[in-house]
Amino acid sequence: MTSSVGPMKLVLRLSLLLLALSPVARAQGPNGPVFAGTGPVYEGGIGYSYMGTSIPSNGSSLGMNGILLSGDADFTWHLGVKLEAGYSRAFDAFSSGHSADMLTYMGGPVFFPVRHRNFSVSAQALFGGARETGVNANNNGGILLGFASKFAWSGGVGLQYRFTPALSFRLEGDYLRTTFYNTNMVFVGQNNVRSSLSVIYTFGHRE
Repeated sequence: MTSSVGPMKLVLRLSLLLLALSPVARAQGPNGPVFAGTGPVYEGGIGYSYMGTSIPSNGSSLGMNGILLSGDADFTWHLGVKLEAGYSRAFDAFSSGHSADMLTYMGGPVFFPVRHRNFSVSAQALFGGARETGVNANNNGGILLGFASKFAWSGGVGLQYRFTPALSFRLEGDYLRTTFYNTNMVFVGQNNVRSSLSVIYTFGHRE
C-alpha cells in the first residue's frame, strides 16, 4: 500500500522566507550611520539517533537506530532556521524476519530562549515528510507489509555545548508525528519519540 505527497515545496518555501528575514546591522561611519548586511552563522551536524515508534493498532513500540543530518542558519541571537534529514532502521521488526525503516526530511524555525557563548538551549518546530516501510499485524494474526509516504512534523528541544570555536555537541529530544497503516490497512497518525546526539561544526566566526 502506498501514498505520496510533495512536502519538499513547503520546506523550501519556509527556508526562503526565513532567509529573507536575515537581519541588518547598523554601524557608525565617518559620515554618520552606515547599514550593512550581516550574514547568518551556518552549522552542519551528523549524529546518532534512537527512535521509539508506536505502531498503530499494534499496541507495541518498535525501537529504531539511525543517523541524523542537520544544517542550521542562525540569523539572530535568538532565531534561526534548520533543515534536517534522518534515517532509522530496525532489522528484524517484531521478530518477523522483515526490516522496518523511516526516512524523514523536514525544515523549520529554531528559537533560542537561552544562549551563551559556550552553550545554548533551543526549541524547534519542523515540517516536511516521512517515508516509512515496515510491518504490522492483521486481524487474523498474519503479517502486513507496506509503506507510507506522508506529511510529517516534529517539535523538540536541544542542548548544545561548544568545546572549541568550531566544534560542539548537541543533545536533542523530539516528538515526531508521522503516518502509517493500522491492522485494517488504513492510514492513521503515528507517534514517535526520538533522541539524538550529534557533532556540530560551525562555519565562520560566532560572536
